[in-house]
Amino acid sequence: MKLVSMTARVMRPGFLIVCVALGIGTLPAVAQTTPAGVPVPEDSPLFIAFKQLEKQPGYRMTLTAESNDPRVAQMAARGMGFSPIETVVKGGARQVTMHMKMPAMDQPGTIDDWEIRGVVQNGRGARLITSPAVPRIMKLSEQMAAMQMAMLDRQAGVAMAHAAAQGPMGAITAGMIAVQPLIANIEAPRLLKKEKDFFSWKCMPELGGGQSATQKKNQLTDMRLLGDQAVGGRSATAYEFYVRDGDRFQGPLHLLVAKDTGLPLRIDMTDPQGHGSMHMDYSFDGISDIEIPTCMASAQ
Repeated sequence: MKLVSMTARVMRPGFLIVCVALGIGTLPAVAQTTPAGVPVPEDSPLFIAFKQLEKQPGYRMTLTAESNDPRVAQMAARGMGFSPIETVVKGGARQVTMHMKMPAMDQPGTIDDWEIRGVVQNGRGARLITSPAVPRIMKLSEQMAAMQMAMLDRQAGVAMAHAAAQGPMGAITAGMIAVQPLIANIEAPRLLKKEKDFFSWKCMPELGGGQSATQKKNQLTDMRLLGDQAVGGRSATAYEFYVRDGDRFQGPLHLLVAKDTGLPLRIDMTDPQGHGSMHMDYSFDGISDIEIPTCMASAQ
């Protein structure tokens, strides 16, 4: 698959989540400035940077999101919310780790810490949900435990979609989930049977990842050079680009490429309407091996 089509394929779902979470609409026809829609060529600095990324033995991408939604500020004041989402790619595997703080359903005023991990390799995936609160939750009534599991199951689904997104920019699939109000995950939860195995590795034999005709039409467009900038004390070249979604555009995004290595350092996106922003930072040192669950390894 050509890099241009592969990158565009994994960018689209992430931008949709970004826009929904921050309240950012795609650029409508009445927008003051509409991109021309000129496709980014495959030999552009943007694609060259991500070709370099794919050659690395491993890398880490940390996605941090900020929202100006007052509900998010209220959540933070109560100790709830999400930490930055971390994606690690190494040895043909991709791991996504999400940390969140949720109110305990059985102890008003108590906030529980949760970790959700998703791992994908060779078309197979698995997820793990852990928390110090698990023993207490297993003692809850069937209904209360089921509601708690339903909320966690939704977040695990996001982590798995994030991990399954292929390509160097696939981590953006998780988008701005970090700024979505937790109340969105409480509405009409799908009840799950209370079972201890819920909090163990759960494997999914086959993960979808095909490219539809609609997705093939999506592409990166309107790249332009912004000049030199600094990222964490390192000199970088900045580029701006958009993602075309049918007849609409999402963005703009800014890519900062290290001058010394040619590797991506950061991707930024700020909502022109002031709803929020996000940035993804790339690092390449101290990349730990990814734990492959037994149920995945035994099927290889």
